[in-house]
Amino acid sequence: MKWPQIRAGLIALAIAFGLIDGLPLPPPDDTPAWEAGFVDGLRHAQRTVMWPVAWMHPRFRIAQRWALYQAPRAERWRLWVEGRAPGGQWVILYRAGDAEHAEDAEMLECGRIRGAFDITDRPPDQYGAFADWLTARVLARHPDFTGARMRMEKVRLSSDGVTPLGQFAYIHVRDRGAAP
Repeated sequence: MKWPQIRAGLIALAIAFGLIDGLPLPPPDDTPAWEAGFVDGLRHAQRTVMWPVAWMHPRFRIAQRWALYQAPRAERWRLWVEGRAPGGQWVILYRAGDAEHAEDAEMLECGRIRGAFDITDRPPDQYGAFADWLTARVLARHPDFTGARMRMEKVRLSSDGVTPLGQFAYIHVRDRGAAP
């Protein structure tokens, strides 16, 4: 057997695993009773066939699953960027969806950069590096600030707008003169 045949076989195998992995099955807790028996059998078969390559999903962050009709969750995270004034109070420079606090909004709301801080179930891998860069940028642009902070606020989206839930997380603070 020569390399072209081996390569073709490996490609066919990758396609087959991709098709099996991409089989759109509803989550176990959201499967209607009338299709549970059928779907549970398919889910078991899918796990069995995918077992040899299951280690690839978390290690390489690859998968063929996607939702056809996606909708954002009602609870989301909203970015805040602040600077600390000499008196110690925090000054809001940017808050997502707030026209009164929109410094760097053009950059931060660009789809290309949003993935660096858009949190779904956990922060993206580049969140820390992005927060380092953004807080350093705030301090460079505002020499009067003694510190800079980037944090995420838990909010609820509805047809009435954004409702803050009073919870902040993923807080990154940089003091002037401190190393990153």
